[in-house]
Amino acid sequence: MSRWKLYDNWAADLAGLTVEQLIERRDFADQRQRQADARGKGRNPKAARDWRVKRQAVDEELRRRGA
Repeated sequence: MSRWKLYDNWAADLAGLTVEQLIERRDFADQRQRQADARGKGRNPKAARDWRVKRQAVDEELRRRGA
């Protein structure tokens, strides 16, 4: 599997993941968002926004499942 598959199919793959995998993805997206927002490391607001949207998609899937 390609390393980039995770990023390319982020929203499409959510329905097929377990709750544990969804939590891992949410944590990953949160970490990447914080890195993109961090001062002194070359802030990237667009990347932070993209990761926020991805995290919100995971949160919506978890809410849909009642987890």
